[in-house]
Amino acid sequence: MTIAEVIIGNLCLASLIGVLACIVGRCGRRAVLAHALWIMFFAKLVTPPIVSVPLPIPSFTTDPAASPVAIASAPQSETRRHSSSGSTPDSAVSRERTGHEAENAGLDRQASDDLVAATAVPAASRPERDVSSARFAWLNSNCLMCLACAIWMGGFLALVVHGILRLVRFRKLIGQCGQEDAEATETVREIVRRESRWRIDRRTPRVVRVSVHVSPMLFGFATRPIIVCPEQLWQSLSPADRKSFLAHETAHFLRRDHWVRWLEWSVSAVYWWFPGVYFAQKQLERHEEACCDARAVKILGTKPRQYAEALLRVVDFISDHQAGLPKFASGMQPTATLEERLRLLMRNELDQSYSHLHTWGSGLACAAIWMVHPDVYSFQLPRDHDRQREVIAERERIAPLPSLESDMPIQEWDEAELPAAPSGFWNATPIRHWGEFSFGVSGYRFTAIAGEGFAIDRSADDPLVFDQRNLTAIAEIPASGRVIIGDAAGNVRLWDLKAGMPVSLLGRHTADVTSLAVTPDGGVYSADSAGAVIRWELQSGRTLARWNGKSQLPDSRPDAVAVQSIRSSIDGQWIAVLCGDWRQTSTPKTLHLLDSQTLTEQASMELAPQTAVVLADPRGDWFAVSWSGSVRPLDDSQPIRQVKKDHVSALILSQHAVLDVNESGDQPSPSIITSR
Repeated sequence: MTIAEVIIGNLCLASLIGVLACIVGRCGRRAVLAHALWIMFFAKLVTPPIVSVPLPIPSFTTDPAASPVAIASAPQSETRRHSSSGSTPDSAVSRERTGHEAENAGLDRQASDDLVAATAVPAASRPERDVSSARFAWLNSNCLMCLACAIWMGGFLALVVHGILRLVRFRKLIGQCGQEDAEATETVREIVRRESRWRIDRRTPRVVRVSVHVSPMLFGFATRPIIVCPEQLWQSLSPADRKSFLAHETAHFLRRDHWVRWLEWSVSAVYWWFPGVYFAQKQLERHEEACCDARAVKILGTKPRQYAEALLRVVDFISDHQAGLPKFASGMQPTATLEERLRLLMRNELDQSYSHLHTWGSGLACAAIWMVHPDVYSFQLPRDHDRQREVIAERERIAPLPSLESDMPIQEWDEAELPAAPSGFWNATPIRHWGEFSFGVSGYRFTAIAGEGFAIDRSADDPLVFDQRNLTAIAEIPASGRVIIGDAAGNVRLWDLKAGMPVSLLGRHTADVTSLAVTPDGGVYSADSAGAVIRWELQSGRTLARWNGKSQLPDSRPDAVAVQSIRSSIDGQWIAVLCGDWRQTSTPKTLHLLDSQTLTEQASMELAPQTAVVLADPRGDWFAVSWSGSVRPLDDSQPIRQVKKDHVSALILSQHAVLDVNESGDQPSPSIITSR
């Protein structure tokens, strides 16, 4: 998963949390819950993926690379247009010529020249044009990515440097112009002892009065928090108003709002380009002040009207002596929500209209959104008009060229004089279904269709269709009937075939998955083309053991360590790993025998270059099957069976297509591919 995918996923899920927070806090009466949701909004923006949930997105588009009919039909149509356009004027001129031989010779020569020109010119020019356009698009995308990263880094550094400079300057200002008030500090300590659930005497805020005009605030910077109050404001307040002011700032401390400032500042520096962050800051401040007002009234034990009058006097002083706040400070400012705060105080609405179902439901839904991360992938869905278009294109491709008019008499040939049609592999009927087997638990039928992909027939439900990139290996879990599917992107997913959707993502490989194996006791193993074999825990997706061919053969080429297939012994005690690139027909393959629990190598041996897969029979013996279809024991060079070549590919695709080796006769069994 790339960084861009994580950022986009976090933005989408954080926006959902923000919408939920707006709905909860639209009237201001559920300020506590709305404040918690906005904190979760900031936390989600910087939270890495905790639980990845696969999110399939259906795609109706047809892959041009996977449609040979569409590609082939274009040159044919071009050929017919060129041929017909070139033959019409020539045929008109040729009719004026005398003699059938000159006419036919001229027409045949011109038609053949046009046919060569129509097919040769696009074939020579199209690749160069595609390569140049692809290179230009790649350069443009890289330049835009570098420019975006440079702009983001510039904004990030500017905000971080500006915030730290203001922080340091304000800290020095307090040290130079501030004087601690011992009596007010003791009042704050008594409030904290009475209201706090934990003993935090050493971290109790101290009250500092400064001689400069600043906003009253709770300031915390990696040390003991400080309640800052301007000297002029302190002298203008009555003892009751001073206690109300201290109760409000102590409420900020008890709610750990100075910790929230750290999270808010960090996220704002990273997502400075996202407008939703600034809106969230305003909403966070709005609900934070409302919560502190209610907490202060509860601490004082007085009527809300007395606290509201003290709040108005403090806000009136701040309006006359406006001063900015440094980062990591929670201060009293004349906000646009002052009228709402006074209304909530006077009507005492913060303590009413609370629904436990609403609170728990919103909290749990938001927590679920905060933990999960969407793992979006697309899969192809067949469309009727796409199939009709392919059929029409196929008919146009095989349609005969327009016949050339000629006055030559048609000669009839005697069928007895024609030679017999040759027979051989060149004119044999292509094999359409090169692999078929049934799953043992669900009974669903798996079919590999040449040129189209794979289909799983679910009897009562619609069949599931996969292309060659979304399915490279498949294996069934004996206990549940669910299947493990690996794909070309390296993903290993658990699928529920009855529901027709993936259940979970077990994990990822760094390369495409080449083979899967499931032991009789439910152990799940996967291998990739980079030479790695992983044993997975099915419930949590945790990696239980790992074997890497590169570490065993550090001096070997990458194609020599690529895993071609893995299979389990009948008792599930051993895992046979066949390494080697199937495209290297002259390079010997290597068989590694691993312990199924720890994946430690117990033995290894070199096999013939044509070896495709190694299988175990019910007696516990191992057999090697070559690409030509010959079956032979590992310790004997003489083949004992011969299977069809298309069956070999099915044996590699899944362990459920098994080899039926018996003792009777020298001929192959009539049902070589059977169901396990």
